[in-house]
Amino acid sequence: MTLTKRIAVAGTALAVLATSFISADAMPLNILQPVAQSAVPVEQVQWRGYDDGYRPGPGYYRGYRGYDGPRPGYRRHHDGHWYPLAAFAAGALIGGAIASQPRPAPVAPAYSNGINPRHYEWCSGRYRSYDSYSNTFVTYSGARQQCYSPYY
Repeated sequence: MTLTKRIAVAGTALAVLATSFISADAMPLNILQPVAQSAVPVEQVQWRGYDDGYRPGPGYYRGYRGYDGPRPGYRRHHDGHWYPLAAFAAGALIGGAIASQPRPAPVAPAYSNGINPRHYEWCSGRYRSYDSYSNTFVTYSGARQQCYSPYY
């Protein structure tokens, strides 16, 4: 360990040790102000629930006519819809059939600029400094020149 690292570690340890003995208040307490009394008397009441007075007749169960209880099948909790178990089984079968289909074979990448691949081979074989990205090569004088091949 280098000297500067040792000094930094010792300084950090000293700072932690020195501040651990001092008490720290998370937040100062506010003194509560007395609540002003209202001139109007307040009447305390107890809430007894909401009741709009509507009661469906016999043969209704949560809006479904002809049922005194839940419909046969699966019913999710409090969403108002009925889900039979056969629908879940059919979905699992259809999803499994779709997922088990073979994936299509990957397509080989095509050249994006439409130049024949033999053009690149011809230019790189003829010029040592050929750059296929820009289709140029460096001449003896140092200038860049575009390559024209019989396949271009």
